[in-house]
Amino acid sequence: MISLLDKIFFRKNNLENISKKIKDLSNTPQLKKIFDSINSFSEKSEIRLVGGCVRKILNNEKVDDIDLATNLEPTEVAEILKKNQIDFYETGIKHGTITAIIDDQKFEITSLREDLLTDGRHAQVKFSKDWRSDALRRDFTINSIYSDRDGNIFDPFNGKEDLKKGYIKFIGDGDKRIKEDYLRILRYLRFFVCYSKQKHNPETLKIIKKNIDGISQLSKERLLDELKKITTPDNLIKISKDKQ
Repeated sequence: MISLLDKIFFRKNNLENISKKIKDLSNTPQLKKIFDSINSFSEKSEIRLVGGCVRKILNNEKVDDIDLATNLEPTEVAEILKKNQIDFYETGIKHGTITAIIDDQKFEITSLREDLLTDGRHAQVKFSKDWRSDALRRDFTINSIYSDRDGNIFDPFNGKEDLKKGYIKFIGDGDKRIKEDYLRILRYLRFFVCYSKQKHNPETLKIIKKNIDGISQLSKERLLDELKKITTPDNLIKISKDKQ
């Protein structure tokens, strides 16, 4: 009974700690300005933290980049940022991404979307208002976790639990996910090195081997950027320990 109570209180304290970290991050002057600007645009407008920054908070890591998702279209986001005197540039407006810049800090804001057609490198997209549809087009369960500014988590594919147990799982059909963007092969390896506590799923390895030639379609810039992330000092140390 005591053990059960300890677990309950630990879980409660852990959730409160995560919520506090998210609130603290959201209330930094730069992010607060973005949240206030987007959320006050209309009764239904909303913006949430997503991906790496949420994953890192859940895993008690340092947050070094911040991605956000919104149910507004990129033209509306640009209008809001301009109205609130927030500098920005249209990083990939065709795919729904605008980068806001406040005090030399960059924040990628991407509209909710569905990928209609992909060729392994690029995608034709349709903007959406549906948070789950946006999550469906993402790569791994641990990267499809959203949070509002108050620390309320939206986790449609149980990525939080996968992160805790060290599972690196594609969302839906792994073969389809990889064919949408062959960079996901390298991303899988990076996240496996960083977060896995399990052995490779044999089916996942089979799918990767089947699609490995697709990497040759990627630009040198994207390949180098991902390889840099894989070969950080921390990752190399982890790889070295795993071999021992």
